[in-house]
Amino acid sequence: SMVSTQSTGSVDFEKLLCLGFQQIVSPPPFSLLDEQDTCIENLQSETSSHSCYGRSSLTNDPRSDPRLFADGASIKYSLRMNSGQTPKVRYASLDKLLERLMDARFLGVEYLNTFLLTYRCFTDGHTVLGYIINTYYDALAKLPDNGVPESPSYLPKNNIFEKQSPPPRHSLTSIGSESVFMAAKYYSEVAMRVFNVIKSWISKYYQDFVSDPSLHQRLMIFLDQVASNESNMTQCGRKAVNIIHRSLALQEASSAAYPIEDIYNHYFNKSGDYSCLSNLVVDCEVMAQQLTILEHWALTEIAPNEFLDKSWVKDKERAPHICSIMQRCDKMSNMVASEVLSGETASTRAKTITRWINVATLCKKYNNFASLLQVVAGLTFSAIQRLKYTWCIVPQEIKSELNSLKEVVSVANRFKNMKAEIKRCDPPCVPYVGVYLADLISIEEGVQNLNSNGLINFAKMRMLAHTILEIRLYQQTYYDLKVVPDVIK
Repeated sequence: SMVSTQSTGSVDFEKLLCLGFQQIVSPPPFSLLDEQDTCIENLQSETSSHSCYGRSSLTNDPRSDPRLFADGASIKYSLRMNSGQTPKVRYASLDKLLERLMDARFLGVEYLNTFLLTYRCFTDGHTVLGYIINTYYDALAKLPDNGVPESPSYLPKNNIFEKQSPPPRHSLTSIGSESVFMAAKYYSEVAMRVFNVIKSWISKYYQDFVSDPSLHQRLMIFLDQVASNESNMTQCGRKAVNIIHRSLALQEASSAAYPIEDIYNHYFNKSGDYSCLSNLVVDCEVMAQQLTILEHWALTEIAPNEFLDKSWVKDKERAPHICSIMQRCDKMSNMVASEVLSGETASTRAKTITRWINVATLCKKYNNFASLLQVVAGLTFSAIQRLKYTWCIVPQEIKSELNSLKEVVSVANRFKNMKAEIKRCDPPCVPYVGVYLADLISIEEGVQNLNSNGLINFAKMRMLAHTILEIRLYQQTYYDLKVVPDVIK
C-alpha cells in the first residue's frame, strides 16, 4: 500500500527508496546492543532462487530459518547454545565474510563492529571498500530502465579509479511490475546497507582513512558519483550521503581537538629532571583531576588497529600511542619517587608520601586506574621502601590506604582485582592499558588466525573485538572536569 503501481506498470521509486534510506536519516530510537536480539532478515522464498534479485521482501525472525546458518565448505557456524540464540560465524573465507557484511538481511551490529575492527588481520581497506562499492553498483544494475539514468561510472574491483560503462539494465518490456517492485526494493535494501556500513566505518575507525589517503580519495569519488546521480537518489538518499560527509568533516575536526603531544612534552621533562612538580603547590583534588584529564586524552589517541597482532611488541611504529603511554607510565612512577627522595628531611619526605597517597586515592575516586597504578608503583620502589624513618612518620591510616590501593593494582592473576574494579565502575574511566594488552597477547598466542582448512578464525576476531571495544567505550566517554593550564603544563 505504501508503493503504488500505476496502470502503465511504473513504480513510484521515490516512495520505495525512501523506505530504506529513511532508516539512515532517522535511525530507531533504541540502541542496537546485541546481534542475536536485533538481527532481522528477509527470508528466501521458495522461488527466490529463480529471481535475479536473490531475495524476497518478506521479513521474519532469522532464527526460524536454519537454512541461513547451514555450514558449508567456506563457512562454519558456532553451535547453537540455546533456542533463543542466533548462530554466529566461527570460520569463513574472506568472500563469505564480505558477503555477510553487505547482506541486507543481517542488521545486527555485533558482526559489523567485529568485522570493521579486525579486518586488518586478514585483508586490507581497499579490498573491503571495493566490495562495498561493487555491491552498490551490482544492485543499481538490476533496476529497470524506468526513466532512471544509468550510473555515470562503475568501479571495477581491480581498478580504483578506472571508469567504464555500467552493467546493462532490464527494460520494463521484459519484466512485469512485480519484478520492478522487487528490483527497487532490493536496491533500497542494499543501498541502505552500503551507507550504514560506510557511516559506521567513518564514525568508528576514521583513522583508516587518515593513514591511507588513497582509501579516503576512493571513498570520496564513490560518494560524489552517487550524489551526482540525481535520478537514482531520493531526498532521503541524498540526506544519507550528506550525513556521511558531515561525519567525515566531524572526524577531521575532532582529530586535531587536543594537542596531546605538546601537552605531554611540557608535562614530562624529557631531560630526565623530574623536579618539575616538586615546587608546585597544588591541592590534591586538582592534581588528581588534571592527571585524569591527561591520561584520558592519551587514551583517546590510541587507534584501534594498534591493539591488533601484538603490534606494540612486534613493530612499535605501528603502535606509537600504546608505546608512548607505557613510557609515560614509567616516567610518572619515576617522577613520584624522585619527588619523595628530593626531600631533605624524613618529615618532608613523609608529607610528600602522604600527599601522593591522597592523590592516588582521589584518582581511584575518578576511576583513573592508570594514574593510580603509576603513583602506587612510584611509592613501592625499593629506594622508597627502604626509608624506614620516613615511613614511621607516615600516619597509620595513610599506610593502610596505600596497602588497600596496592591490592587494587596487584598484577596477580593478570590484574584480577583491577578488572573487577573497572567492571564495577560507571564510565567515564581511564583503565590501565596493560590490563588489556595482557589479555590480547593471550588471545593472539593461544588461537591461530586460520584453521587447518585455511578459513579465517572469526571466533578469534570476536574475542579480540570484545576486548578492544571495551577500551573503545572508555575512549568515547569523556570527563566533565575543568582544565587548569598551569597544572597541566
